Amino acid sequence: MKLLHLCDHYRPLGGAEKLLFDTLSLLEESGITNVMVMNDYPENRYSGRRKEYIVKGLDAQPLTSNFISYLCAGWRAKKKLREIIKNEKPDLIHVHNIQNPFVIHEALKETPVVRAVHDPRLYCFTDWRLLPGDKKICPFPLGYKCITEGCIGNELLKFSLTGRKALPRYFNYRLHKKVDSIILESKAMLACALQNDYKSGQLEYLPNFTSIEPLEKVVERNRRLMNPGENSIVFVGRASYEKGIAQLLEAVKLLTVSYKLYLITGGPELPAVYGKIKEYGLEKNVFVLGPLSYEETKNYYSLADVVVVPSVWIESFCLVGIEAMANAKPVVAFRTGGIPDWLAERETGLLAGVGDIPELASNIETILSNKDRAKQYGLAGYKRVSERFCKEVYLARLLEIYKKAVEKRRRK
Repeated sequence: MKLLHLCDHYRPLGGAEKLLFDTLSLLEESGITNVMVMNDYPENRYSGRRKEYIVKGLDAQPLTSNFISYLCAGWRAKKKLREIIKNEKPDLIHVHNIQNPFVIHEALKETPVVRAVHDPRLYCFTDWRLLPGDKKICPFPLGYKCITEGCIGNELLKFSLTGRKALPRYFNYRLHKKVDSIILESKAMLACALQNDYKSGQLEYLPNFTSIEPLEKVVERNRRLMNPGENSIVFVGRASYEKGIAQLLEAVKLLTVSYKLYLITGGPELPAVYGKIKEYGLEKNVFVLGPLSYEETKNYYSLADVVVVPSVWIESFCLVGIEAMANAKPVVAFRTGGIPDWLAERETGLLAGVGDIPELASNIETILSNKDRAKQYGLAGYKRVSERFCKEVYLARLLEIYKKAVEKRRRK
């Protein structure tokens, strides 16, 4: 089987990109041929591990007010993709984070298409499905509420970037109604898709997976790297509002036990993170490590007494959670999006109401104050990941989805 993958970022930027690379390797190990087509971002590079194309404007966005240039870029990318499809003759196209309706339209013409959804952009004009003002999680489907709730009304009038992206995003949303299969990582995202009138027959539930080492190796690394005299908290994720670093910093202020918080992060709000640390007087307790590779991050998972996932949006899944559990660590998180799919309350960790800072702080302190319970949660998490979120389970289900999409297209 030959697969053509379409993606925007082809580098280890976050959980979605890590899942992409892990999936490519997993498919190739099973004998499948992957061909990669990526957007022409300056940081995207050929890896040499498979056949790869860089296409200018593959994920073209109306970044300027010159809409004609956007239309031309989209048309050129569509034409180039047509040539690639003709030359490669893939059995199926797997679309990752691509929001260009020209490209989606071309992909759908003759080849079965599967789309992986990693965030709400498929049915939200403002990316994160958060209401303006109080930034509460939006309960509405894409539609007139996007205007009445203040999400895009003024943006359309100002013809801002969000306003300019609205029409292409709407076309993208409509085009995806014709996609053979849409992969959702969590039950929460499945509910969002159904709320936005996608057909249940095209929706496929496929939770993420992570690599799993033998338990003996994990336990030994944890024993070697943990500091018995330190209460260590670890956060891994983007420095952006939806990932909840601000809420985590507020929570650790409330702790009555000593602690050290390690932030493995980088992103647009990093200056604000440093500002909050200084404002709260946490310089001696909080350490910003910057973005790290997964191999480097594993050492901090091993160091951790608890890993915190304080996301305040509809988290699609959050790969960090099962990575922590694969390293036999308990997780404390807000109860949102796909997090309850993998975090078993009072079995592998603890959940707090979204934005409930005192409850988050209390849960963190509960773990830090009872190392025996933390160890039990960690071992239970390792068992849960090994049984439900391993590569064998993921690959079998993914191949089943591919086969179903191909058969569906043949029947049309």
